[in-house]
Amino acid sequence: MDVKPQEKDFKKLFTDMSKGYMVAKTEADRQRAMGKHDYNIFTLFHKFSDEVNLHSNFIASLLDPNGDHYRGDLFLKIFLETCGIGDFGIDTSQSAVFKEFKHIDIYISDGKKHIILENKVYAKDQNKQIERYIDTIKTDKTEGAKDDDIYVLYLHPDGELPKEYSLGDYKTDQNITKLVKEGSTINFKVISYCKEIVEWIDKCKNEVSNLTDLNVFLSQYKDVIEMIYNRYKRIDKMANANLVEIFKENYAAVSEIVNNYQEVRKKIIYSFFKKVAEALKEYSEIYEIKTEESQDYRPIIITKKDPKDNEIWEKFYFTVEFQKSIYSMPYLGFRRKEDKNTNAKKYTNPCKDQLKNQTEYFLAYNELYNDVNTDICKKIIENDFKPETFTNTVKEILNALKECKLEIQQKQN
Repeated sequence: MDVKPQEKDFKKLFTDMSKGYMVAKTEADRQRAMGKHDYNIFTLFHKFSDEVNLHSNFIASLLDPNGDHYRGDLFLKIFLETCGIGDFGIDTSQSAVFKEFKHIDIYISDGKKHIILENKVYAKDQNKQIERYIDTIKTDKTEGAKDDDIYVLYLHPDGELPKEYSLGDYKTDQNITKLVKEGSTINFKVISYCKEIVEWIDKCKNEVSNLTDLNVFLSQYKDVIEMIYNRYKRIDKMANANLVEIFKENYAAVSEIVNNYQEVRKKIIYSFFKKVAEALKEYSEIYEIKTEESQDYRPIIITKKDPKDNEIWEKFYFTVEFQKSIYSMPYLGFRRKEDKNTNAKKYTNPCKDQLKNQTEYFLAYNELYNDVNTDICKKIIENDFKPETFTNTVKEILNALKECKLEIQQKQN
């Protein structure tokens, strides 16, 4: 049976949530008073996902026996043991640690034994990347390493294997402990941030528990790892232990809000683009500007009333398009009309100064926001995304397009 919530149900929900918020705030204030905080020296200067400047830098600095931590090869020994390669035979007391050595993220060597550490947070694998690194160590005049003296560690947040194309001609063996190609067998292991790196950091913390400053850095880096997995809980965003119970007791009202959430967002977004259409009235003699809600996921569409004098407008129309169903990831550009035989990549991008990208569907387009987590609806409400700003962008594109023609791409040699 469908139970429609009454006004009193919504009032009770907001009252309960208000009480729950106050409980959480009181607890957060108590923790702050005890000296807890969310200040993190790492994220002050770099994004938590910055694998080069943050993660590789810090990991390499800890591993380096000559590092400023003054713990010698202690952290390197613990790292090798935690990764299960303590028996590889590398002399940690004579080892040097390099970052970005010939494009290798972290390279560890005692002159005879060599460890290639490829670090992946969000960056994609590159073609033949790992094979190139192995060949570099094997053929370098100063290294000239043998197969048995090389170990490849692949560090990935979820412990995933590298893509096949990054291995080149190498393949993983049945036990995923070797990289094998004709005439070559290399030691190999996948490690992850949530297992080996966290365990390593914890063991390092135990070793330097009496050194407050170093312990703080290790703890803060562990918090950064928690951010990778979206497990880090800020004090000012603490989850209320009673929140689930509050939702259970007010389920009908919560469901009503959730069910109408996307529809409300849609109305706010379409209202924004109606203001844009109003501001573009000066172009109405030349262009037809539509902002109909029936045009799902495309809140504004601009076509030329007489497209015959410009082939671009014969084959394409200007639009803002959203990811279906959730109204996220908005982008604007020239989309092909319903003629499926039109391949946009066949043509030269006529607006590359304003719209950089191109696909088989879009002659030219840009993402409105590069960050996929950006909520455009929130930006509209907070007036961070203004109709007049977007209108000026559209005007610039339309004016630039007046003198442009549709040209076939020159074939690449």
